[in-house]
Amino acid sequence: MLVAVLLPAVVALLLFGMLAHAVARRALEDELGQRLATAASGIAMQILPEQLAAIGLGDEQSNTYANLTRRIELARQRLGVRRVLLVARDLTGRGDTEGLVALGAHAYELGVDEPEIERAMAGALAGSPLFWGRDGRPYQRGYARVGGPEPAGLVVVEGGAQYFAQLAAFRRWLVAGGGLCMVLIAVLAAWLSRRITGPLARLARAAEGIGRGDLARPVAVETRDEIGYLAARLDEMRAALQARDERMQMMLAGIAHEVRNPLGGLELYAGLLREGLVKQPERLAEVERVEREIGYLKNVVSDFLEFARRPPPVMESVPVAPLINEVCEICRPAGLQPVLRAEAPPDLVAEGDRGQLRRALINLVKNALVAAGASGQVVVAARKVEGVVQWEVRDSGPGVAPELGDKIFAPFFTTREKGTGLGLAFVREIARDHGDDVRVDRGPEGGARFRFTTRTALAA
Repeated sequence: MLVAVLLPAVVALLLFGMLAHAVARRALEDELGQRLATAASGIAMQILPEQLAAIGLGDEQSNTYANLTRRIELARQRLGVRRVLLVARDLTGRGDTEGLVALGAHAYELGVDEPEIERAMAGALAGSPLFWGRDGRPYQRGYARVGGPEPAGLVVVEGGAQYFAQLAAFRRWLVAGGGLCMVLIAVLAAWLSRRITGPLARLARAAEGIGRGDLARPVAVETRDEIGYLAARLDEMRAALQARDERMQMMLAGIAHEVRNPLGGLELYAGLLREGLVKQPERLAEVERVEREIGYLKNVVSDFLEFARRPPPVMESVPVAPLINEVCEICRPAGLQPVLRAEAPPDLVAEGDRGQLRRALINLVKNALVAAGASGQVVVAARKVEGVVQWEVRDSGPGVAPELGDKIFAPFFTTREKGTGLGLAFVREIARDHGDDVRVDRGPEGGARFRFTTRTALAA
């Protein structure tokens, strides 16, 4: 926004300054040229055409030439100009107060003012453009003809352009004023930018929080403009999502509660049935199958309850290596295969909710063990990367198809014959509560690699 405001302002100020300077210079130049031409006209009225025609080369000692030179010198002193020059129609010298153009010599320096000379010969007052003298100062000339319709020559009055000092002062004022305007515009743009982008940034953070599931924190309405209107609508959406989320949690909890009671009875009756069939071993396999399905249903109910009632994380300092070793001990399968290995520096400490991090790692490890198979390997690792702790679980299984990269984290989505599809969704929620998101790619073992990060903490 600063660029959007400042750039047009800078361009506008530059164009305005250049235009104002050019207009002022042109006006002052025209005024000086007109003044010099008027002075030349006044001198021309005092000179007879016959006087210009009567003198020529070799008449330097004549009374006519002396009279003309004395007259133009007096006029120069009276007018306070730099130089007065008399020339014939062919631009040959007839008198020069500076003595630069001898009598009868051609005034070549006037050749650059041909348009102005033509206008003066036609009877108009003409001022030349600005030029720089041998002394490095700016000057202008004014032209007026001597004589009537058939002019005998020209009077040229040359004066210094003192207005350049005024123009320089005007230019300094333009630069100072432009600089002050730029400072004021920058301050105003910064204030507007902060007033607009500040609420927008906070609104964006609130939207990110809603996306992560933080529905309890209201969205603050800071202004009464369009941004405030947007914040109010966003808060209404947050409240609606919170109400729907609470209804879903109540529904899941109610379903789980209603299912858990009959499951407890079924588990009890299955135990009684097992005791009653002790003498019929061929029927015990059926009882084991019933108990296995009851156990699966109990796990489903537990997943539903845990997903619906997951509390907000309680942050603390968590030693990483002991946590990973604990997860490996819990999930380590019987026998030697698949291989489950832990990799973590002994002094690494993370900031997070230990119980939720433990649950996320257990879910990832269980999935990795299934994907790796009996002859595969699973690695649970953590390391410090750019100031954060990066957790990862990788396996040597077939990996995750690219088209399933986002779907596998959706609640109730599963690729197995049996499963709730809440394990990876639970992992994503935990990762987001810790300020990151879980990502999946291909690991060095060839299978899937799941990663997320948490903040580091100082060791106790």
